[in-house]
Amino acid sequence: MISLYVHIPFCASRCPYCDFATAPATSPLRARYLAALRAELEREGAALGRPRIGTAFFGGGTPSLLEPDEIAALAMTIRSSFDFAPDEVTFEANPATLDRARLEAWCALGATRISLGAQSFSARALTALGRTHRPEDIAPAVAAARSVGLAVNLDLIFGRPGETEAEWRADLDAAIAQAPEHVSAYPLELELDPSLEWEAVTNWPGGGWPTLERWRSNATVARPDDDAVADRYALTGTVLEAAGYAHYEIANWARPGQECRHNLVYWRNGEWLGVGGGAHSHLAGVRSHQPAGLLAYIARIEGGEGRIPDPGADPAVDTAILALRLSEGLDLDAYALRFGSTARARVDAALAPLDGMGMLERRGPSVALSERARFVASEVFVRLIPD
Repeated sequence: MISLYVHIPFCASRCPYCDFATAPATSPLRARYLAALRAELEREGAALGRPRIGTAFFGGGTPSLLEPDEIAALAMTIRSSFDFAPDEVTFEANPATLDRARLEAWCALGATRISLGAQSFSARALTALGRTHRPEDIAPAVAAARSVGLAVNLDLIFGRPGETEAEWRADLDAAIAQAPEHVSAYPLELELDPSLEWEAVTNWPGGGWPTLERWRSNATVARPDDDAVADRYALTGTVLEAAGYAHYEIANWARPGQECRHNLVYWRNGEWLGVGGGAHSHLAGVRSHQPAGLLAYIARIEGGEGRIPDPGADPAVDTAILALRLSEGLDLDAYALRFGSTARARVDAALAPLDGMGMLERRGPSVALSERARFVASEVFVRLIPD
């Protein structure tokens, strides 16, 4: 059994902070992209022997922008190519792009939960982030999702340009008032290296990287400083946990039993197939990906080429880092059985200097990051990467 990720890149507009592979919803390549996506699904399903799909996630981009007939065609291909009987199916949505016909089409595909890109309940903050929806779009979107039986995740962003602590606290209170089953909260991170962004930028007309760079440089200056962002993160945990949400992953909180099963596959370094532009896969211990540029992706699929291997992947390192993202942490005994005593010794040596610093929690053979360490997790993770 594997999980399935399907990338739908289309958006009404490009959010200037976004590093995902996106493209205009009106792109003349839209029909060719969706045809290539269905072709990739058919080819991968056949190559893998029509495996059982345990969870599925439709991300983007804005999957909720797909028309009902496009969703239905995608569903038909998936069901014919895989044993599609998942326990959980999530699709991402912009709060302003939901209507009954689209919701029903996603439910017909098997959707069980929706991830709404709320980002903020502040009109000022949404404008600062370049979002196209308004605060008043969020509650009706939640209600519409609930009307068809979907569990709800709300995505939020903190550390935004001009943000005050009071504004972020108001966002948390407003999110809790919607009673979502799940909340994801991420600090605003702005990549200023065009080499990491260029391929996805080429999907969009207009000013390209220089325009994004100007926005990001200005936004970086206007953001709260690092100490203030750390305080926002601590406040997030305090407020959400008081409201009954467990902090089960660095940026994710859930009601009991409402953790995102699909994302847990990633964090437990399980197996998944990713299809679509920029999608990543992890199958039989091998990581691979597709190009993010629409033209490059379509050409690759139409030319019959497979996924691109990631030669630098290290399964032992990846497993350790991903496990430490979770509150359950890394079971060192199980890790040694999977990767050997040398790999365990390397992890032990890397983490040993942090003992006694309040950064780690040890429970029997398991080690996890403390609440204090989660905001600076990258400083722990870098210790696990071989020189």
